[in-house]
Amino acid sequence: MKSIVYAAMICTTVTVIQGLNLSQLNADEKPKVNRTRFYIASPEGKDPKEYYVSEDYYNTGSPTFSPDGSKLAHDCWKSQEGETFSNVKIMVANADGSDPKIIGAGAMPSFSPGGNRIVFSQPSPSGVAIMNADGSNRTLIESGAWGAQWSPDGKKIAYRAYTSGKANLRIYDLIEDTKFDVFPAGESPYSSISWNMTWSPDSQWVCFLGRNAADKMYEVVTVNVAGMKEGYKVHYRSKVSPYQDMAWHPQGDMIVFGSDTKPRQLLKFNPAEDKAPEPLDIKVDGNINGDVSFTPDGQHLLFNARDKE
Repeated sequence: MKSIVYAAMICTTVTVIQGLNLSQLNADEKPKVNRTRFYIASPEGKDPKEYYVSEDYYNTGSPTFSPDGSKLAHDCWKSQEGETFSNVKIMVANADGSDPKIIGAGAMPSFSPGGNRIVFSQPSPSGVAIMNADGSNRTLIESGAWGAQWSPDGKKIAYRAYTSGKANLRIYDLIEDTKFDVFPAGESPYSSISWNMTWSPDSQWVCFLGRNAADKMYEVVTVNVAGMKEGYKVHYRSKVSPYQDMAWHPQGDMIVFGSDTKPRQLLKFNPAEDKAPEPLDIKVDGNINGDVSFTPDGQHLLFNARDKE
């Protein structure tokens, strides 16, 4: 597979980015195409640089780094050839963007702490599953579930499930091989919970976007995975849905997500404070999508943007 890579060699201790242009566009390709590109910036959005572009896949999202910083995984499909999300695949590359490989069908990859396994969602049959990082040994966790994310301590996987007609945050305890819901039966306030939720660095909390069943408002919330009564906080409410991807900084004091405005901005907030989210001042030559991920060392924020028409 041919790829266009503008990258920075990432290690867990790297603090300096040097852009690499490993190959050029084909001479016969149009200079402007409506594709997505990954950019990298400081955690505050400063000094953004184009980082990685997949030539073969115009739609790329849900980026995530392996915990050791050596790999980058994301989902993708060939919209330029008429593919839709039903054709979504997972790609894994080296963190500098080199050697990209499709490892199989699926979306929203999330690495285990050891980096040797990936939990993901699959459109058909719908559900969440685990596979080896090379795409082998695929095992379904739960049919009909969605948006699975592995906890940093490796002991749990969080995902959306439906119970009693409501969306719930389900926690799969890998040590005990048990599953439990964060909201008590029948008490979830949400009609839907979106994909690409994010764990706190201490594996005690999850941040997600949900739609309140009572007033139809969209809410960005954090909740303690031991149960709603152990901690639950609404940080942002809107009549229009923000973007569904959340990223929690490794230090624990910042969460980033995409706004509900057009053009979209990236917003940040400290989950320990009672302050409204504030915009990151990011300027790139494209329209920000909202897929976000921090590098494991916390030095950089990865996000995507789509080329302007």
